[in-house]
Amino acid sequence: MSDQTPSPSREEPSGTDRGEPGDPTTGDHVDQSRPAEPARPTVPVEPVEPVRGATESTGWLDLARVLAIGAVVLVHVLAPAVNGTVVDEGTPSWWLANLLNAASRWCVPVFIMVSGALVLDPRRVERPRDFYRKRLTRIGIPLAVWTLVYLGFRRWFLAEPVDVTDAGRDVLAGTPFLQLYFLFVLLGLYVIAPFLRIVLRHTARRMQAGFALVLLGLGVLDQLATALAGVGGANAATRFLPFAGYFVAGWVLRDVVLDRRAVRVAAAAFVASVVLTAALTGLTSVPSGWGAGGRYLYGFLSPPVIVMSLSALVLLRVAGQRLGTRYGGRTTWLAGLTFGVFLVHPLVLHPLQSAWPLPPEVVAFTTVVLVQWTLTTAVSLAITWVLLRIPYVRGAVS
Repeated sequence: MSDQTPSPSREEPSGTDRGEPGDPTTGDHVDQSRPAEPARPTVPVEPVEPVRGATESTGWLDLARVLAIGAVVLVHVLAPAVNGTVVDEGTPSWWLANLLNAASRWCVPVFIMVSGALVLDPRRVERPRDFYRKRLTRIGIPLAVWTLVYLGFRRWFLAEPVDVTDAGRDVLAGTPFLQLYFLFVLLGLYVIAPFLRIVLRHTARRMQAGFALVLLGLGVLDQLATALAGVGGANAATRFLPFAGYFVAGWVLRDVVLDRRAVRVAAAAFVASVVLTAALTGLTSVPSGWGAGGRYLYGFLSPPVIVMSLSALVLLRVAGQRLGTRYGGRTTWLAGLTFGVFLVHPLVLHPLQSAWPLPPEVVAFTTVVLVQWTLTTAVSLAITWVLLRIPYVRGAVS
């Protein structure tokens, strides 16, 4: 929506396992000339269980990033239709938009899980300050640059009355523009990543899965309380917390190999969660209009979307590994542009929607949605490709 995150942010695969510096090695010669030191108390640590059938390949994550950015753009193309701005709730065009939007809600959670799959590998050994210097810079620079860009875009193109006070409030809330909250989420997750690595290094796979589920459960409760009861809320410093479960789940699911039956179960779960999300959104939105019920069901931490997102990740892994040898080079190239597309695409989409709004009739609606999605994606890819070749500018999109 790479340890880009994103993709849209980018991270390199871990490669060969390396032990912690200074770890004792069994079988060392003992110097008998020195008095023996008293035994130090040890804390029993549950052994880390190997993943049956695990693989070290992470190339499939490129496919996940590419498809996720396509889904992000589609969600934003469809937004004016889903919220009733350009079509009425309950019309064929609205139901089509609702179904397509519901089927794309996995996009941001998959981006977070991709980052977790790469960043949280507990075998990676680096000092926290090195980790922070590398990754926080790669998020901090784009966050600063694009916050300024989009505050200006809001004021001069969208004609919003944004003054310095409004801008400061929105930045502190972590929402200076539509998609930039995601950079605040990544920033917070990277702050806690070195500590999560330690936890994952000393826990078994089943404990790691339980940890991810507990964090996701807390995220569900947080979104439920905020959306339906109007309590709580997030700001720039805490916006990442509800998404920590996805971050851990990315590492937990990264190397899990599923048999054919499990893949079929994941596919059925994905389809069922899409249908359930679309149907419940229709039941809550058609009678009384778009509101809190629809926003909650579309939320990235509603139970159906969690099932959809976890299923999507494992299905993308299967698809990516099957297609990797055929399309790997092109997919990797496109994956390198996803972070820039995520940042740039509203600058392309909003003028396009202003000049060519979505029509209500279903055939015309479908055509315009397809054209807007294609043009927005293609132009954003081209802009990103150009920006990556300009010195001192490429750091804002890579």
